[in-house]
Amino acid sequence: MNDSSQYFEDLYHTNNDPWGYDHHWYEARKRQICLALLTQPRYSSVLEIGCSNGHLSFHLAQRADQLLCVDVSAHAIHWASQRLQNLNHVSVKQKKIPENFPEQKFDLIVISEVAYYLSLTELHEFIDQLKDSLTLQGEILCCHWRHTIQDFELDAHQVHHHLKQSLPFAHYLSLNDPDFIIDIWTVNTSSLAKQQGLI
Repeated sequence: MNDSSQYFEDLYHTNNDPWGYDHHWYEARKRQICLALLTQPRYSSVLEIGCSNGHLSFHLAQRADQLLCVDVSAHAIHWASQRLQNLNHVSVKQKKIPENFPEQKFDLIVISEVAYYLSLTELHEFIDQLKDSLTLQGEILCCHWRHTIQDFELDAHQVHHHLKQSLPFAHYLSLNDPDFIIDIWTVNTSSLAKQQGLI
């Protein structure tokens, strides 16, 4: 099994956009879907785990009073910091999850295509941290590539299965694209329409 820290450093060493976030319509569409599925127009505090070089971060920043972006790769943090440098309400930090999970509570946690790089033991530790990391208005959005991830223990289906089995929050929705899975969990058990008095 690969060491995730070295894996990402090797990826970013020669390419600041190893997944083609800048030019693939696939990536742009996936970002738009993730953003559209969020239940609230704006959040007080947002945590993005696995921010890469800051493409999704830039859009999350438009809907956050405070945004903390974390990634295990020093190279990714460098590129994300450059992209987000003019946004004073955004912090970009190098952190390895679950070892360096932030202590504060968040209104939104975004986990984008990163949890299958954990071991099963790390995933369960990560899930335990998530259980105590949301405010009373909090939600979690989790998105993962459905296809094979070479040389790592987990895949998208396993990650989302363990999250569904273990998270104590209301499972708000699932989206199953042929290429990716998205799940959202919310602390509030009511639908958005019910919260807004529409039903």
